[in-house]
Amino acid sequence: MNKILLILFISFINLNALNFTKKDLQILKDLDIEKSFVHEKHLQNLYNNLSNKSHLHFYKKNLIKSSIYISKIKEVLNQEGLPSSFLYLSMAESNFIIDARSSSDALGLWQFMSETGKNYDLRSDEYVDERLDFIKSTHAASKYLKALHKRFDKWYLAILAYNCGEGRVIEAITRASIDKYIDRYPDKKNSPKIKEYIKTINEYRKTKKDFYKINNIYKNLEELNIHITAKDLLRIQKKLRRQYLPRESRIYLRKIVVLAMIANRNFLKKGYIFDRDINSTITTVKLKGGLHLRSISKALEMKYSTLSRMNLHIKQKILPFDVKEYDVNIPYSKLAIYNKNKNKIKNESFVTYRVKKGDTLSTIGNKYKVKYSLIKKFNDLKSNRLLLNQKLVIPVISNKIKNVKVKTIYKVKKGDSLSTIAYRFRINIQKLKNDNKIRTNKIKIGDKIAIYK
Repeated sequence: MNKILLILFISFINLNALNFTKKDLQILKDLDIEKSFVHEKHLQNLYNNLSNKSHLHFYKKNLIKSSIYISKIKEVLNQEGLPSSFLYLSMAESNFIIDARSSSDALGLWQFMSETGKNYDLRSDEYVDERLDFIKSTHAASKYLKALHKRFDKWYLAILAYNCGEGRVIEAITRASIDKYIDRYPDKKNSPKIKEYIKTINEYRKTKKDFYKINNIYKNLEELNIHITAKDLLRIQKKLRRQYLPRESRIYLRKIVVLAMIANRNFLKKGYIFDRDINSTITTVKLKGGLHLRSISKALEMKYSTLSRMNLHIKQKILPFDVKEYDVNIPYSKLAIYNKNKNKIKNESFVTYRVKKGDTLSTIGNKYKVKYSLIKKFNDLKSNRLLLNQKLVIPVISNKIKNVKVKTIYKVKKGDSLSTIAYRFRINIQKLKNDNKIRTNKIKIGDKIAIYK
């Protein structure tokens, strides 16, 4: 009897060893996770692993390095109505590395795939890749997560679906619900409906075909009156290769919870990184299309490299030519200087040049009547060596250059016509047709129109 009491006492101590606080429980509440999840063995093990000195040092280093972005990300999440704990989802995705790229080509702070990004209005073309815009991508991720929440009605399920896909979460809920129902009502296992459900699930587990059948069962789960928890979905099923959820997703959810808990204990102090005034970091201004970030940085009286780092999504460091205005991220501290100098920003012209066989900086510079050192500076080249097909931005001074056409490629959008495109770029419509060898006025969405100036 004494031995049994001792074992129970030791187990009780282990379960409560981490002294979880009200703030920790609030994290679980925000994510719609049951309170008992704090006692989950794998969660506690992960907490112990990530809260050792080496991990804390790495965590703190990442936070300090990214502190300029974090308060703005928090602001966007707040605007979008997401729980503050979703900040740690971005850390789990990318460690707050703005230009993080995965092996599957997911990109940016929120690790968007190209198609998913486009579905949430993140532009990706020859001018920009807005998956690297930490403000726009945070808005996009918020909208995606809200859409997932609307479908699953719980934030932790939205998080899991963000990581492994909606289909896998539907499969997990369906399988876990049927298993829990059978555990609760063993005699129901042989009912015709449950037997059919089990057969369908087992076939899908083996073949991964006919997902619609799993989805049909998922839609009928309400009649079973089974409540599924996070612990139910994350538990390991013995002797099964395909668990309810992938191992990566199980770790992913726990990691977000643990990172938030660690921040509560170590970093959420007054005056520290997370409590900085949201207006003290970065803001967004609209500037004319075609401007170069170097020209903007001069007007803002700031380092070009700093401005570039804030706008990694802008390819070749030139704002898109095909829009009247484009958003540029600048330090909030430079807003007054921007308002004072915004009309003084030089509207320089640029050519995008692709290096050909035999080219050197000197021969390219001679062609465009530009010093080779200026080309080198504009493209941040460390040496004079060039690669075949390498893209260079050439600053063109119009009064020094003759017989060189500055070319822009414009992709036709819904509502465009040759006349509206000609008007936008201030060129004659007949010249536009001649330059593109177009005989009629008919164009279609997706056509590429060359604009020569």
